[in-house]
Parts: sequence; structure tokens; C-alpha cells
Amino acid sequence: MNARDYAAALIDGALAELDAERSRINDLNVYPVPDGDTGTNLFLTVRAIREELEHSTASELSVVAAAVTKGSLMGARGNSGVILSQIVRGVCNECHADARMDTAGLKRALGEGTTAAYRAVKQPVEGTMLTVIREMAAAAERLPDDAPLQDALAAVLASGRIAVEHTTRQLAALRQAGVVDAGGYGLLVIYRGIIEALLNTNGRGREARQLKDEAAAAESFAAAAPDEPTELSLFRYCTSFLVQADALPRERLEELIAPLGDSLLMVGDERMLKVHVHTDDPGVVLSHATAYGTISEVEINDMHKQTRERDERLAAAAARSTGTAVVAVVAGEGNKRLFRDLGCAAIVDGGQSMNPSAAQLLEAVEQVETPDVIVLPNNGNVVLTAEQAAGMSARNIVVVPSTSMPAGLAAMIEFDPDADAVTNGRTMERALRANHSAEITVAVRDSYIGDVEVRKDAVIGLVDGDLVVTGGSLLEAFEGVVSKLAEHRPEFVTVLTSLNGAAPSATDLRRAALRLCPDAEITVEEGGQPLYPILIGAE
Repeated sequence: MNARDYAAALIDGALAELDAERSRINDLNVYPVPDGDTGTNLFLTVRAIREELEHSTASELSVVAAAVTKGSLMGARGNSGVILSQIVRGVCNECHADARMDTAGLKRALGEGTTAAYRAVKQPVEGTMLTVIREMAAAAERLPDDAPLQDALAAVLASGRIAVEHTTRQLAALRQAGVVDAGGYGLLVIYRGIIEALLNTNGRGREARQLKDEAAAAESFAAAAPDEPTELSLFRYCTSFLVQADALPRERLEELIAPLGDSLLMVGDERMLKVHVHTDDPGVVLSHATAYGTISEVEINDMHKQTRERDERLAAAAARSTGTAVVAVVAGEGNKRLFRDLGCAAIVDGGQSMNPSAAQLLEAVEQVETPDVIVLPNNGNVVLTAEQAAGMSARNIVVVPSTSMPAGLAAMIEFDPDADAVTNGRTMERALRANHSAEITVAVRDSYIGDVEVRKDAVIGLVDGDLVVTGGSLLEAFEGVVSKLAEHRPEFVTVLTSLNGAAPSATDLRRAALRLCPDAEITVEEGGQPLYPILIGAE
């Protein structure tokens, strides 16, 4: 894997974690102003890095690092995004040709990221993401250079989590609201996503899950609705833009813009500066900038409106019942009953060949009363639609990417209606990782599956998407598929049928499964799903 693809995988890991936690981070946002957009700003900043990489064909580490730095600077959103861009810049300064992915390299990268972040802020405030990155770097620095990388990653994660918890005591605004710093928590989320992607990319998925699960078990950060309307920020408009020229007079621009507001951040170099400021007159700020260069990437947000919307969002969440509900895409009356029996609150009819739209999923989400919602797509073709629907809703929605109904049922067994969506999502995804799914169906036309030719009307069996049986009867295909599943030594085997009275019987299937998996608990249910006479889940 070249440097560009490696970087893209790590950034995708950060994006996935940020997307899952974006609403929570937004709700934590009370400092420096309670505009409730830190999660969104961090997500958009990281996404800009990913988009810059998509436009790059470079494979050399230093060139990839330059693209990452450029993307973070150009796409930086809000106060938190600009500071993040400087952390990224410092880390990327250590990405040269002889850089190594080891503890010594991690120490240098975090140290440079910390230095760059503090340098960007004229008056650093403790209890913010600055404190969190400094404590993470300090935890790495305490380790010997030859310490195992996994130990260093775990130590940095633990130190970051403690630093986030301590922010509540460090800033009066956080203490009064009873929350941790949103930017600091967002930084921890980004690092957690990178760790998981890093270990997974290096073939160490078990360690990645262990680190992530330990982090999830220790975190219970959430914002409560304020008793009174939140005090509005001194200045109204969060204004950010890029200004470019051959030789920008940075000090002169600071002299002109600083008196017009607060939270001024100006990062970059003499050719391109990212400017962020809170002001009541964005027009004057932009006029000063255009006198010295060309501007682009202009973004102006009404922080007073954002603060009121945050209060309304938290109040609405408090008014609804607490906990989480599940919305699942299910086909077959028997299967729908099984999902409801396990606590599924809303069912969307659909599956193979009848995929629901994002609008249908959103309609089901609005039927439930809980503030948090889990969506189980239960089909590989529905996962993307579910993620699109989640992005269109103001509710806190986590998509658990189940690709089959047996996998969805395995996830439902782990569902806790009293836990929040993020906690449920992690627990249910662990169940998915332990699950293996199989389908038995009849080919409707001559075709190829991989390199194997399949004739029309042939019985075929697939395990985790791979063809393992072709030809024979349904019972023979079932035995072949279960034999393959038995290699994983499952404790539970669930069989969903849609045989309409045809052979084999439920008794035949149970006997065959018990013979092949004698130590497993076997359940056979009439699911009623179309197209697939037999679906199987093993965990």
C-alpha cells in the first residue's frame, strides 16, 4: 500500500468516528461560544483533507503529507478546525522520506503537532483541545523510543481521555454547563478512529477492536439541556476565509482585523492565510483582506442563531424519552416478528430487490420517540442509503452496517434500549464482527459468480458472500453451507426459512445443523423472506 492509500485509510477511520459522534460533539460545544457546531466543523475539516487526497496521484510520503497539510488549511472550519489544521501541519512536518511508523516517530509527530497548535493561538487557553493534544504528546514522550507501538498508542489514548475529562474543571464555562470541551473530545474521537484504521490496515484488527472498546467503555460524555437560555456570544458572526497573494502582510492584517472582534486565528504563510474571527461586521473584515489579496472559501455563520438552535435541540431531546430505538429494514412477516420480539421499534419493508429509499427510512425514524436511533439496513445495498438518511436528519442516528437479516438479529440481541446510540452502535458492531452469514437460493439465470459458472435453476449457497455450494438439493446445499460455517465453531446458529411447505422440513434442517455443529444452539424459524429459501447466521 503506497503512502497516499495508507493516509486515505487513516483519514477514513477518523471520518467514520467523527460522523458517528458529530451530534454529541456539537451538543458539547459551549466554549469559546455555544454555537453547537464543533462536531460539524471538525468533520468538514477532515473531509476536506480526504477530498484533497482524492485529487492527488502522489505516492511519495512527503508529497502526500503536503497534500494533507494543504487540505486541512483550505478546508479548516471554525475555531476548532483551524487549530486542528495546525496539529495536522505539525504532524505532517515529520512525514519525510525516512520517517518510521514506530513509537519514536509517534513522539515526534505529536510533539510537532502540539507546538504548531500552540503557536497558532496568541493567547492559549487550557481546558481546550490544546490541552488535550499537549497531554497526549506528553504521554508519548514518557515512553522509551523502542516501546511497542501498540503500547504507545494505548498510552496516548488513555492520556487523551483523562485530559478530556479534566477540561470540565479547567474552564468555568464548561464547569457551569457540566460538559467536557467539545474540541478536545473531537480530537480524541479523531485519534481513536486513526488508531483503529492503523491497526486494521496492519492486519491487527483484534487489537484495534480492543483499544476502541476500552475507549468506549470509559467515555460517557453528554450534554444536558440548559435550565435557562444560553448567553449569546459577544460577537455575532463566525467568519472564516482564505486570502492569497504573492506576499501577504500578516502583521498588518492582524492589526486591522483584531479590533473588529475576538477569537482571531490566522495561520498559513506569506502566500496563503486562513483567517478565522468572530465579528459583528464580516464585510469590513473581508474588505481589509481584499485590499491585500484575493479571498476564497468564505464562510459566515450566525452564532446567535446556532446557540438558540442548540438550546432547542437539547430541550427537544430532553423532552423525548431517553434511550435508543432501533429502525430495521426487514422482509418477511416471520422475520419482522423476530425483530419486534427483540425490541425493534420500527420496521421498514424491504430487502433484496426492493431497497427502501432514504425518505422511507427517515419516515420510520420520525415514528420513534427516543432521542437516539439505531438503523439496521440488513442488506449490503441499503447501507449507503441508511447513511445518507442519517446525514439528512437532526436526530442522533447511528447506522450499524448489517448486511443480512441473520446478522441484524445477532446485533439486536446486544441492543440495550437504555444506552445511547453510540454505545449501542459499538456493541452491536462487535456482534456483527462475530457473525457469519449464509444464503441459499436458486439461480434465476445462467451467470458467473467469480470464476464459477452457475446454471439457471441451480441451487447455490454462499457464506459471507463467497460461493461455496452449487448444484444439488436445498438440503445438500444447506449441509455444505453449514459445514463451512462450522469451521468458525459457532455457539449459536439461526436458520430463517421461506420454504412454503417444500422439502426440507424445519426438522430436517435442525437435525443436519446439530450433526454438523453439535456444540451449537440451533434455532430454526419461519422467516418468510422472498428469493432466499434459507438464510443462516452463525455466531
